[in-house]
Amino acid sequence: MKLSIFLLVVAIIVPVGCARARLDRLAASARPYDAAALDSEVPPAAEPVAAFEVTDRVEIRTSAGTMVVGLYGKNAPRTVENFLSYVDSGFYAGKVFHRVIPGFMIQGGGFSASLDRAETGPSIPLEIIAGLGHGPGTISMARTNVLDSATSQFFICVAEAAQLNGEYAAFGMLEEGFDVATAISRVPTATVEADLTAMDDVPVDAVIIESVTRL
Repeated sequence: MKLSIFLLVVAIIVPVGCARARLDRLAASARPYDAAALDSEVPPAAEPVAAFEVTDRVEIRTSAGTMVVGLYGKNAPRTVENFLSYVDSGFYAGKVFHRVIPGFMIQGGGFSASLDRAETGPSIPLEIIAGLGHGPGTISMARTNVLDSATSQFFICVAEAAQLNGEYAAFGMLEEGFDVATAISRVPTATVEADLTAMDDVPVDAVIIESVTRL
């Protein structure tokens, strides 16, 4: 379950019966679905980045390096406003990228280095930007299998992930530090028991988000 994956935070492995009901309550299940779990046809590839206007930029400083992301506030106003509310409050400082998969994405913004789940604000409605696909460098909101459940967790794609198009709220694009995102996606991982469930693809050595600030 590496390249073929969901969702975020981000691909989510769709559980069944009681297991599904339990995971629905956990932030750890806010992640991209496995590609195998999506029955719809693969949407078309994303339009060029130039088709979208960058309204805000943020710097994501991590223990593995720094990334800069351009946000499309006019195209995804609710999603960008929500993300920036966490940025401005300093929420992301000390959180980690808790799920990373080479050839797919890196996901973070919801857990501490000890994998304690952070308290967040209310969830937001799913907001899809027409024509913006999940390609290399795309930043998108992680969620559970409930469409309108995104809060603080986000993921950054390091490869084409068209199976997520129309399913997750992409809202910007990595402008600097793609090599950092790729390096994070390749760190050694393990399955860890945390928050009453098993969390897969957790970095063995924590990749800490030191700060996320506006530029």
